[in-house]
Amino acid sequence: MKGGVEFVIPSQKGEYEYVGFDLQEETVRFVFPCRYIPPEKAGSTEEEKAARARELKAEARKVLSLIKQVQKEFSLGGGEGETSRFYSMIWLLRDYIDHGYYTETEHVIGKGDHGKIVWKRTLRDSGIYFDGSNLLYRDFFVRKNKPDDANLLAQIYKCCLAESAEYLGFLYNVSQTERSVFRIDSEHDVGFMCYHVQRELGRTFNSYKKVLLRHLLTILQGKQGRFRAVSLYMHDREFEYVFEFLVNSVFGTENVHEYYNEYYYVIGEKKISAAKLRPDTIMRGSRLGDPDFFVIDAKYYNYGYTENPRDLPQASAIAKQIGYNFYLHENYIDEKGNGGKTFYSIFLLPFAAERKDGELASIDCAFRLVGYATNRKAPMASGRAENEVAVCLVDLKMLVNVCFHEAHTVIEKAIGKKEMRDALRRAVRRIF
Repeated sequence: MKGGVEFVIPSQKGEYEYVGFDLQEETVRFVFPCRYIPPEKAGSTEEEKAARARELKAEARKVLSLIKQVQKEFSLGGGEGETSRFYSMIWLLRDYIDHGYYTETEHVIGKGDHGKIVWKRTLRDSGIYFDGSNLLYRDFFVRKNKPDDANLLAQIYKCCLAESAEYLGFLYNVSQTERSVFRIDSEHDVGFMCYHVQRELGRTFNSYKKVLLRHLLTILQGKQGRFRAVSLYMHDREFEYVFEFLVNSVFGTENVHEYYNEYYYVIGEKKISAAKLRPDTIMRGSRLGDPDFFVIDAKYYNYGYTENPRDLPQASAIAKQIGYNFYLHENYIDEKGNGGKTFYSIFLLPFAAERKDGELASIDCAFRLVGYATNRKAPMASGRAENEVAVCLVDLKMLVNVCFHEAHTVIEKAIGKKEMRDALRRAVRRIF
């Protein structure tokens, strides 16, 4: 890599305009979400620095994977570079790690004891001798598969792999790769490689090879277009989509679409749809037969980092959440009466939980109950829970690790979605 990689961990939201990976001139910059990883300790040993480098790379891969997934799901943009080229580079690096350099095989015929016998050549060119009882061939000509490392496609693979390693090799500890006869900075070479890959793509029926060729072509065509840099990021304000995705993935237990309430206008004899009241996430009670539901609104707000009340959800969000409560309570209560469903509302915001040597003391430390939101007067209120919205913080890094089923610390490795849901219930039930 020409300029190295710079990992940035903002101390507050909005400090950088984006989250993700970008090429800054000759330096690769990766920006994490706010306080995603604690700052490096001063005077860290070489061993601690190496461990932190491994952690940064592992966490960067997870964040990038989330960005990719959410951008696709929500049809969001991906920075100013060609994101498909980024994906192709990632695919190529993973392919290299899993399978090594791509090689094609050429069929050769020669003398040997192993391989499929080519009888026509054996009968024509092999001498025959008599051993006293049988006629025997002195040699067998057999067909063998010989790796052809010098073929064009193998060289194109090496060229594209070197380009991928230049930008993204730091994520997978792929730095130096074998040289290719082609140069990625040569317009002539790139044009020739594109032609050859397209020709191969048109005549191959091998599914793996087709995928490989498409990725090679994407990488090469990126050098021909106006987007020569490689980027994958989303604007900081758009990271709310990632947070919503994480919250729903970890805490969602019910099909939220079943609980939508549609609003419409009646004009004359016509019904005109206005909008739908759409809860973000609905989490069911933990015990079998538990009638309680938790209506969660994921808010990627700054309060967890600033503790400034101005960074909490304001009146419109509170009113909407309480509106969910009344609608759901009135329409989905158990007809048997006792033990009817109760819908509890939660604003869930991100924060960075305290860790000692990178380790949480317990799963409950991944949550912090802030308080609750309500209104001054509630003439329709039938119960306390229907008129209050709990405000709770959740550790963002923990959410990501649980979503990926991947963590580095002992406690976090033992935590799954069920444990996270139970911990959230314990936190908010201190209010309800």
